[in-house]
Amino acid sequence: MTIDDIPVIAPYFRFVTTNTCDFTVGGMFMWRDYFHMTWQVEDGVLYSTLTGEDGNLYYNLPLGEDIPAGLRQCLTHHPERPVRFCTIPEAELPLFRALPGRVEITEEEENFADYLYSAEEMIRLSGKKFSGQRNHISRFLRTCQSWSFEPLDNTDAAEVETFFHTLNKKLNYTPGEAAEENHKVQEVLEHLDQYGLVGGVLRADGAIVGFTLGEVLRDTLYIHIEKADRDYPGAYQMLCRQFCTAYAGGLAYVNREEDMGDLGLRKAKRDLHPVTQLKKYTVEVW
Repeated sequence: MTIDDIPVIAPYFRFVTTNTCDFTVGGMFMWRDYFHMTWQVEDGVLYSTLTGEDGNLYYNLPLGEDIPAGLRQCLTHHPERPVRFCTIPEAELPLFRALPGRVEITEEEENFADYLYSAEEMIRLSGKKFSGQRNHISRFLRTCQSWSFEPLDNTDAAEVETFFHTLNKKLNYTPGEAAEENHKVQEVLEHLDQYGLVGGVLRADGAIVGFTLGEVLRDTLYIHIEKADRDYPGAYQMLCRQFCTAYAGGLAYVNREEDMGDLGLRKAKRDLHPVTQLKKYTVEVW
């Protein structure tokens, strides 16, 4: 799987009826190398696989007009058992329970559950429960004489890249998922047109202090990348609100993806009061 495959694969995401981030351009293509993803289209169904950290091969949910037929075809493709599937949304589990053979379903770690929010609440931040967020934003406004939020496109991509490299020098990433994410952020910035994401840049007194990238699919804004300079208190909160204001108006939800087990990130995402966490499951068919 390469970024050149986006125009072929992305149209199949319309067959997903749930709001998990795994079936989006950012959610799939930013992680394609880390999980060694492959794909093929057969009889109008997209089949994609990945290699888990346990070394086993897993199918994603096959996508097409007839998903149950796609699941049966996965079993035919791999007669050896078990046939493994991962990141399966809870709403799709009945399709697996209907398969022949023994079906074992395991809930994946909480680290991989998506945080889903009300789009209206993310824009308005009204009420007592969001007082902390409003306080952070007020603090940001007090740190600068002027600020702006503007779309991120090719005209300022180079400046954003420079900001991103400077920001990373303050952090100490070890090999793994965090380092891979940063590598792919660089790729997205270099190939904005191919990824087709929407983005925004937050400035304080003319200088970039944060940027974010995501995509709109059906009724949901997915936030794939969100980077801000913590030397500007409240920059993350301001960035999130402005991005949602720009792109989530009229939508039902905002998906801020997983916390990956990072306790600081988990607290920040819970402080925004999600309407739910979208659980994912591993399925083995014997």
